[in-house]
Amino acid sequence: MEAKNLHNAVAAVRRIRCVSRIAPTWATRCVPVPRPVTFTAQEYQADGSIRPADYAFTGTTADGWEIAREGRPHLRLGPGYRLLEVSHCGICSTDLARRHLPFPLPQVTGHEVVARDEHGQAVVVEINASHAARGLDHAAWCAHCRVGMPTHCPERLVLGIHDLLGGFSPWMLAPVDGVVAVPAAMSPATATLVEPFAAALAAVRALDLTDGERVLVLGPGRLGSLVVAALAAWRRRTGGRFGILVAGRRPAALARARALGADEIATPTTSADVVVETTGSPDGLALALALATREVHVKSTTGQPTLGLRHLTEMVVDEVSLQPWTPGAIVPDGASTVVLLAHATDTLRRALVVAGLRPVTPDEARALPLGGADVGVAATTAEVDALLRPVPGVERGLVRARGTILLADGDGGDDLVTMLRRRGLRLGSSRCGDFGAALDVLVDPTLAHRLGEHMVTDIVPAARLEEGFARAAGGGKVLVAHPGGLL
Repeated sequence: MEAKNLHNAVAAVRRIRCVSRIAPTWATRCVPVPRPVTFTAQEYQADGSIRPADYAFTGTTADGWEIAREGRPHLRLGPGYRLLEVSHCGICSTDLARRHLPFPLPQVTGHEVVARDEHGQAVVVEINASHAARGLDHAAWCAHCRVGMPTHCPERLVLGIHDLLGGFSPWMLAPVDGVVAVPAAMSPATATLVEPFAAALAAVRALDLTDGERVLVLGPGRLGSLVVAALAAWRRRTGGRFGILVAGRRPAALARARALGADEIATPTTSADVVVETTGSPDGLALALALATREVHVKSTTGQPTLGLRHLTEMVVDEVSLQPWTPGAIVPDGASTVVLLAHATDTLRRALVVAGLRPVTPDEARALPLGGADVGVAATTAEVDALLRPVPGVERGLVRARGTILLADGDGGDDLVTMLRRRGLRLGSSRCGDFGAALDVLVDPTLAHRLGEHMVTDIVPAARLEEGFARAAGGGKVLVAHPGGLL
């Protein structure tokens, strides 16, 4: 987005209420903290509508917090959460599709947060409140936190998605070690994009692109544009020589993708070694499978069934990958255990043992340190679903986070598994990224200069969140500003 357009967006908000200017540097001011903290926040409802509710926070970082809603006890949080005053928060596709996710509603959503801490420092917030992120004693950490996978901590709460109030609230409680200072040179608009840019950069780093390969970003909307920017930044930083293509329907989005670093606008028939699918639609994934020659990488978490797979979102949340496998093929590096469904043949079992995998039962898989086997084997899309979420209503799979599901020979058809096997494709996924790595790129003007000014199309006051959702549904990148926010 051009800087003058962003200026116009800010001016429009000023006409609605008093908003401080957007500037490339941050002013510092102390944040007076009332006790208890009482406020009204806009909640997302099960039908997708937005309604206000009254909240109160009482407690301390050391002792924990009591959250009341509409004058009644709502949630008890243990120690390790800091109180922050929210400045502004971005609306993303996950917010728009929140009712499709398997977590209770109503909920105060929003996870692309820029806030101020108790000292007036501008901060961004990592969204997973794990044992590690809360700064708890190591003795209290789970196996995931101990092995460096805190974003998959089974006891984590997730900002604006699972229990924790998100950035569409004027106040929030954030895990102490998930609060990261914003560099002074970064604009407030770009700061809002640290969380989604970190996720995009994580996907780029996972692709392991080699010189001469071509990567196609399908759907250059909010998420797709960030993936393009991350690809371009990573290529320049590493000296890589891979090509960046983009395909989509909206001329303005395609032009933005070119401005962010795409080399070429692809046609609906342009093939590529890797396709990053960011449309979030079944048709988009089907097209990605038709165009890729090595891998399709999925980033969208819409909560909706796709190509016969009911739990695609859960696959992305768990960062599980699918890949075709035949006896004698190499198993994923470091894998030692494999969970098989009851009807697996003896021939298949023997082949997996020969490949170096130890078969475990579903009950044995659940008892493993990371809560699941390194590998699962499925012959149909229904079996993939059974490995991802075997028990309805329980957000836990038989394959551990960042594990792999091998796709063995099975019946024909047009479902996802058959398409992957027929084309010999890997289906990868990723979710969250490292804020430190993202900030390191975003503050370098030669890599991702003023990304926020390219991306942001609208700014609306928090009291008009429903209007902001409507604008975001039209494809724009909308920021929601609280009174006194945007600094």
